[in-house]
Formats: sequence, structure tokens, C-alpha cells
Amino acid sequence: MKKIQFTSFFSMLLLLLIFFQLPVLASDYSDNISEEYLRSQFTFAAADKLKYAECEKNSYPTCTYIWGAEHKKDEARIKYGLAPEGNKLMIVYAQARSKKDFERVLGTYKDAEKVEGLASEAAWSNKRRQLSIITDNNLIIHINIEDKSTADLKGKSISIAQHIIDQ
Repeated sequence: MKKIQFTSFFSMLLLLLIFFQLPVLASDYSDNISEEYLRSQFTFAAADKLKYAECEKNSYPTCTYIWGAEHKKDEARIKYGLAPEGNKLMIVYAQARSKKDFERVLGTYKDAEKVEGLASEAAWSNKRRQLSIITDNNLIIHINIEDKSTADLKGKSISIAQHIIDQ
């Protein structure tokens, strides 16, 4: 009888590890964009600085990076829970159970354009200025850029996605 309880305990532990592993996979990627990397990817004017870099676990782990010239209202905006104004990179991580979850995501894109050679599957939406990918371990990553000085948002998003995948 003790052997059965011992085996049941480890079976339950294994199930719990598998169950809790899914969200952990998404959070593993939450802090891999540095200011140095941002500066290598985007144009920063002489007066620009990284004003905001937060990775929060809302519904899904979401990292927001905002850069630009300092503004007198930035501090007040942050104090009241708002992000400062400026150019923005937002990355959302969501652990899917299967590739079908990604198909459902793509169903909301009216202008989905497949991107070949990136992750397991990827699609670009010009209207949303967003790249969405799903990795081999079913991690869905959305990359959204709001930067007026970047002409090729799709190319920049692909570069950032590859950087994240390579981490």
C-alpha cells in the first residue's frame, strides 16, 4: 500500500509539473530586450533615452519599452499607472496548448501575411503593425512596434522575433 501511495505521489507531482510548466515557458522570455539591444535596432536621437521598460504579467506576460525625449509629463504619467509618450515596442507572450490556438489568433487578422522561415509559423499584419509567431513549443509571441522613424516595421519585427527565439 505504501508503494502505491509513493507512486501516486510522484504521478501527481509529475502532472503538476507538466501543468505548471506551460505558463513558465512564456515567462522565461519576459526580460530579454536590453536598452543596448533597442539602441542597436532603432534610431535614438541625441536627446532620446529609454523612458520605460516594464515586463508585467497581466493576462499574459507583456513587455513594454518606450523611448524618446524626456517630457515633463512623463513622471506624472508613470506615477498614475500610465506609460510615458514616445516610440514603443510591445511584446506579448502567451503559451498555447496547440497550433490550433495560433490558427484562432490568425483568424482575427483580416490582412494576415505569412512569414516564411521564422519559428514554426509566423504572420504579419500591416494594419496592426504586428508580427505574431508560434514557436515549436507552442509559445505565441506578438511583436508590435509604434515608431515613426522605422520605415520597415515588418523587417524590424522579424529581427526582434529572431532575437527572442535565439535567447
